[in-house]
Amino acid sequence: MQPKYSWRDQILGPKVAPYLFIAPYFILFSLFWVFPVVWSFILSFQRWSARETVWVGFANYQYVLGNPAVRAAFSNMVWYVVVNNTFQLVIALLLAILLDLSFLRRASGLFRTAIYMPNLVSGVATGILFAIILGAGGLAIRFLAQFGIEISFLNSTQWSKPSVIIAGGWRWIGYWVVIFMAGLQSIPDDYYEVAELDGATLWQRFRFITFPLLRPVVMFMLIINTIGTLQIFEEPFVLFGPSGGPLGSATTPVLEMYRLGFANFDLGGAAAVGWLLAALIMLLSVFQLLVARRRGWTE
Repeated sequence: MQPKYSWRDQILGPKVAPYLFIAPYFILFSLFWVFPVVWSFILSFQRWSARETVWVGFANYQYVLGNPAVRAAFSNMVWYVVVNNTFQLVIALLLAILLDLSFLRRASGLFRTAIYMPNLVSGVATGILFAIILGAGGLAIRFLAQFGIEISFLNSTQWSKPSVIIAGGWRWIGYWVVIFMAGLQSIPDDYYEVAELDGATLWQRFRFITFPLLRPVVMFMLIINTIGTLQIFEEPFVLFGPSGGPLGSATTPVLEMYRLGFANFDLGGAAAVGWLLAALIMLLSVFQLLVARRRGWTE
């Protein structure tokens, strides 16, 4: 005769109890990730207002694709992706190689900590800091004025995007330095010793040893930094406000989402911009992975 279990024993038994322990995660994940994603996708096909909701199909997508501000934001992202990746990763690689030199390795931990610290600062705080530095009468303006150079960083269409890149670079370069140093320290010293015995120059050692062995790390960083660059919001918003800089010269897709959703209360249009941006991120990520695999950079 099988023993009878109470409902409490059945719920807290070995077959059910594990699911109860992981249930809070899935409940929160569904409420704060799955539901917003699904709802935003549905919302992108609707014209939503406090009074009524009208299904408009692809009208929101047609509207945002024809909106000059949104198109300018996506065209700006081409500039941001190219310049930001080059600016951050080149400087990070040079700093990592410098800190990996034998006479600095003993103190590399201290330098890595100091370089990484800005990454702990939020994007909003970074924007406020560089609004003070790059703004009228700021430290950068005063310093350049000593050499007779006059640049209006935040009031010029020419310097608005570089201002965003400088602020973001200060925050993220230290993060990439740490990753580069981890990749450099995984390269055996034997390779460099043999190359040095063969008379290889510093540039030849970098070209034929360091960079080829760092390609998987570089590819990882390119993909992650591209995704992050496509989602830039805090720095341009704090530096320039919802306008996105002079004549919208520094605006980004996420900033346009904010303007459509919270300034114009066009939630359907904002959701459409969000899904266009998500599609662009996925396409670029897949393209980068395919190129990396074809060239053997993922091994």
